[in-house]
Amino acid sequence: MKRFTKLALIPAAVTAVLAGNAYAGTEACFEIYKTGDNAGVSAFDKKYTGAACAGDRVEEFTVTNPATSTLLQLNEIKIAYELTGNLPIDFDDITGGDIQVDEAGDDQHIVYIPTTDIPGGTKLKFKLTGAVFDGNANQIHLVKHTDEDGAARIEAVASSDGEVDGESEITFITKAGITIGAGTRLAFSRISTGEDNEFEGDAIEPVGILIANDACTTADISSSVSLKALEAITDGGNGYSILGAISQNTKIADISAQFYAFQDGLTAEGDVNAESTNSINEAITARTEFVFDPDASNQLVSRKSQVIFKSAFYDRATILDRKIDLSLDDKLETKFVTSVDPGNTVRMGLYNSRLASTGVLDEQEPAEASTLWGDYGLTEASAPMYETYALDVFTPNEVNGDAETNPVPTSSKLYGAEYNQMFYAVTNTNTTDGVMNFNYTVDTNYTLDFGDEDYIDHCNLNVRSHEIGVNGAVLKVPYAVNGEGNFVRVTNEHDEAAEVTVDVFGESDDGTTNNRKVTAVRLGTVAAQSSVVYFVPDLIEEAVDQAGYTGADGGYAAGDLGSNANSNSNRHTLTFTVTAPRDTVHGVSVQRTLGGSDRVMPVLDRNEWSQ
Repeated sequence: MKRFTKLALIPAAVTAVLAGNAYAGTEACFEIYKTGDNAGVSAFDKKYTGAACAGDRVEEFTVTNPATSTLLQLNEIKIAYELTGNLPIDFDDITGGDIQVDEAGDDQHIVYIPTTDIPGGTKLKFKLTGAVFDGNANQIHLVKHTDEDGAARIEAVASSDGEVDGESEITFITKAGITIGAGTRLAFSRISTGEDNEFEGDAIEPVGILIANDACTTADISSSVSLKALEAITDGGNGYSILGAISQNTKIADISAQFYAFQDGLTAEGDVNAESTNSINEAITARTEFVFDPDASNQLVSRKSQVIFKSAFYDRATILDRKIDLSLDDKLETKFVTSVDPGNTVRMGLYNSRLASTGVLDEQEPAEASTLWGDYGLTEASAPMYETYALDVFTPNEVNGDAETNPVPTSSKLYGAEYNQMFYAVTNTNTTDGVMNFNYTVDTNYTLDFGDEDYIDHCNLNVRSHEIGVNGAVLKVPYAVNGEGNFVRVTNEHDEAAEVTVDVFGESDDGTTNNRKVTAVRLGTVAAQSSVVYFVPDLIEEAVDQAGYTGADGGYAAGDLGSNANSNSNRHTLTFTVTAPRDTVHGVSVQRTLGGSDRVMPVLDRNEWSQ
């Protein structure tokens, strides 16, 4: 008797070994796997003889990998994160008939396997992380297979004690007089008794949980629901802890983003053509076209009227068990924000296909339901928001374009996802006389907004989609007076002649009225390795003649500028564009003053000088 008294004072696992129990384990295990609808628990009548959960798991039990010595691979439900704002999951119908199909879907079994005997009256505590129990009528059972009376059936060996639904921790008390043998497979079930058949196992009714995430969705977001056997204490919680009945956290649901927008894109870089001929020697108005390669197959980024940003959109619906079927209520919200106004005729076009051999885009999608083209804003607040149908950007449309194949490796979480390329094109809609600005960036701001309030929208993100430059140097003269003897001298050190245009705007209290800013006034050429002097009165005269410039009308009252008010109609800002490499172009502005020395100001681009 003295010997057994000592055993009562040590952990149950050690006691079991000394008492001759071959299954004195060090941890409990879980088998989590999906099955067909109403399919039974695999190897429900077989006991696992391992002392721990280590070792390779198998897809199915075989003669060489029997249920007595191996465990099934963990194969938990895969859920779209966007669904999980308030998502009940019934493991008796994991595909969710209300979202995917009209009939019952597949099941997922949660099977708990202690590796040490559990005596009757033991208190077991389980903890969910990432969800709460839901839809179980406040009662869950741990059931085992039995055929003691000659008929295969399930039998509850423990039932929940206390609140279940809405809780993340629940407690079971094992039934008095019943010892749960080490290695017994115990299924979580809402039903405690019934017939059991591995192939028609409708007696077991898997349990339910509720997931309620609140962080917005990103491509990198991921979460999970895990289950852990937290405690196993004999005598209703007053005895000793059973090590072989306590488990590690085991994932029962994997949660990740379904939709990936604006992936795999590189900023599209293009130059406005400031020359009067284009790449195929056609005469054009300067700054109405982009620089492009004469070979059509090399026009994948820059075309005559477009600079094209290619991006990929992925839908992981085929990978997930619970997913969203997009509808017309789901929108991709976009704003196109530029650092400089691109020009009055420049728009954003959205295209769903392209033929690479010609570079031609096709299948233009509307920016939103009644608007084909997108416009820009200088700030996110001022940029118009477009609600593009999510179906349009996530659905391939390859009628006249190249076939599009998901390019990711098998190791990627996007492998097997539905894949679509979209092409966002900064487009000059008038290449005859629509003069464009240059040296600006385009940031495309976006979010995926779902029509269902229980779905989780994507975070507000942005991508630098375009950088638009110019094929030349830009010289800014911030102050020039329309007076006799004032001039700007432009030097071209390049070994080819360069064309010169100038933008002019004047001094007024509202430069947006009338025609107080004009662009691309043609000034002819600067010969190779030469300089040209442009007198300010001649520049202003050309601006008036060519573009109807009215910026010389002043606008300030005497009270604003005092005695200088009389000369405000003579002050202007000049921006020269010279079609030569910027490090070969420089200038100087000379402004004469009465009774004093001339003001001489160097005029440079963002040059990187070398000597």
